[in-house]
Amino acid sequence: MVSGRAVVAGGGIGGLAVAIALREAGLDVTVLERSQELQPIGAGLSIWPNGVRALRTLGLGELADPAHALAAEGALRRSDGSELAAFDASAIEARFGAPLVGLHRADLLRALLARAEQAGAEVRWGGEVEEAEPGRVRFTGGEVIEADLVVGADGINSVVRGAVLGDGAPRDSGIVAWRGIANGAAASAPPGEWWGPGTAAGVLPLTGDRSYWYVAYRGAVGEVAELERRLEPFGPPIAAIVAATPEPDRLCHALFDRDPAHSWSRGSLTLLGDAAHPMLPFLGQGACSALEDAVALGAALTSSASVEPALAAYESERRPRAAKLVKGSRRAGRAALAESAAARAIRDRLVSIAPAGLRLRQLDPIVGRP
Repeated sequence: MVSGRAVVAGGGIGGLAVAIALREAGLDVTVLERSQELQPIGAGLSIWPNGVRALRTLGLGELADPAHALAAEGALRRSDGSELAAFDASAIEARFGAPLVGLHRADLLRALLARAEQAGAEVRWGGEVEEAEPGRVRFTGGEVIEADLVVGADGINSVVRGAVLGDGAPRDSGIVAWRGIANGAAASAPPGEWWGPGTAAGVLPLTGDRSYWYVAYRGAVGEVAELERRLEPFGPPIAAIVAATPEPDRLCHALFDRDPAHSWSRGSLTLLGDAAHPMLPFLGQGACSALEDAVALGAALTSSASVEPALAAYESERRPRAAKLVKGSRRAGRAALAESAAARAIRDRLVSIAPAGLRLRQLDPIVGRP
């Protein structure tokens, strides 16, 4: 088992999850987060069975219980809401040993923070990492911390990644995504993902009479008129759930990813989550992969006598799977955002005629069997 001090750059989902895993592995842990406090912002997340299994390992399996999360049922739908293929929540749980659930990002972050602090991790707010190298990090104000392990969980524009790989900026996919949370009666649009011309929209029910929604298409960030035009093929249900979210609470971001990297580590520096393998959201695996990374890194450090062999084992387990998800997310995005009527007709036909058992088996490489 590796001992010593670990510094985690970034206090998001991956950073807090790995802080828990590293404490369980016996390391002293300091998390450096540039925000001044936990930011209860963001929208919803689909936590697939692999993510739920990781949460269980981290001691947070109750987050997937009915008191905290709703089992994600719904369907892939045409733009008019008619079903192409339904999700069978009970079949998913039976096959993969855990449910598919919807969580609010803020609820997940609060639970991870509480668990990390309970485990003894130190979280330093307002501590943005400015420079990293094997054995040390420098952060806001010029303070330096020496560490036996530095984990870059600092997102898609990771400073630690720059020190490990120096591979420049992420790839702009040309896709934008609007997201939000609607409350009450307006949150009652049929759940699932809706496919329109060059546009995907989704609805995921959450606890507390809330629903997470998203709309994705190729375009520019923040153009409300373009969003409204893209909503027209979907009719009243999707338009109503978007309208129920006040404009200041609607999030709009360009979507970026990176080609799979040949390595995530240099010396005692390593990467995790979006810092290691940012992916488009069309498989719903971004947060789940970060949680899996955290569990794998903790296990590798528990099983190794020193840091560098542990990081090699961690990469060996996680990089091939993450690379497949990055590529698979791109393919799923191309399918969901198909523009031409012919391409959409072929896609819809293939989805609608696939037997339920086949669709379930197609999730195996994404979700992984227990």
